[in-house]
Amino acid sequence: MVYAKKPILKSKNKLPPGKKLVGITMGDPAGIGPEVIAGTLNSPGFSLPRDTECVVIGNASVFRLAGGKPGEGHIFIDITAQKLAHQPGKPSSASARDSLYYLEHAIQMLKDGRLSALVTGPVCKESIGQFLPGFRGHTTFLATEFSCKDVEMLFIAPGTKMLLVTRHIPLKDVARALSARKITAVINTAALCLRHQFGIVAPRIAVCGLNPHAGENGHIGKEEQEHIIPAIRNLSASGWDVQGPFPADTLFEPRISKDFDLLVTMYHDQGLPVLKAMHFDSLVNVTAGLPFVRTSPAHGTAFNIAGKRIASIGSMRAAVQLALKMSS
Repeated sequence: MVYAKKPILKSKNKLPPGKKLVGITMGDPAGIGPEVIAGTLNSPGFSLPRDTECVVIGNASVFRLAGGKPGEGHIFIDITAQKLAHQPGKPSSASARDSLYYLEHAIQMLKDGRLSALVTGPVCKESIGQFLPGFRGHTTFLATEFSCKDVEMLFIAPGTKMLLVTRHIPLKDVARALSARKITAVINTAALCLRHQFGIVAPRIAVCGLNPHAGENGHIGKEEQEHIIPAIRNLSASGWDVQGPFPADTLFEPRISKDFDLLVTMYHDQGLPVLKAMHFDSLVNVTAGLPFVRTSPAHGTAFNIAGKRIASIGSMRAAVQLALKMSS
């Protein structure tokens, strides 16, 4: 699992017995991950249940620079892979490798049964991909490490939950990536997550079409007739309450979306621009289908503002709070 020489584990904190531990990986230390994590842990009103501790995994010197206090109010595991200090806003191959070291350490803790949940800070997929070809982000990486066939990106905002059928692929490839079998499997995984991890026993699910106006009965594309409608029928036959396909330009209208527990979109930029416009500071990504709770903020590394202390902590704070709630 280690993709370069072993990093230096500077501090080996004793983990408190009998407590649930929620891991938080720093992400790329040159990005905004360190400061939004520090800001979350230091924010007014942030508190932990008595039986729970947060375990931050990252670089202690970077965390201090970001305003954090390693080990105060949480456990800090300091991992350093090289002597050069990371600089906010200046990503490098070293910062990318360190972000993967943090994740690897968290994965080992999960496999050892020492973490009950994981919150991941943002990493740079492009930088990691330079030494780990094919890296497409946390979701796929975690699925591989835990041998999970069906994992999906589920986004949680106040009053809204949204699922992506396809994730980080070029727009030109979306239509070819869709099939009734894939759509059925993706929605089934998310529906089971809603049932078992959110307590929604019989979720009401709305499915977007792929094409404008949901294809207008085949006049603007055939994907709805060939893939989406058969998937809806499959899921309905299995007992799920699934409706659609709905035009994406109206489904997010509150008078319609309020009637559903889950909105299903076909590709990344079909639903996320809407949710981020409405809920950027409270949006959380949850990975459905893993054997543990994993959340993350719904933003990237934001190297352009790293170190300026202007990044909003809202999404990270929401991700930590949701992980605490889901693992309680």
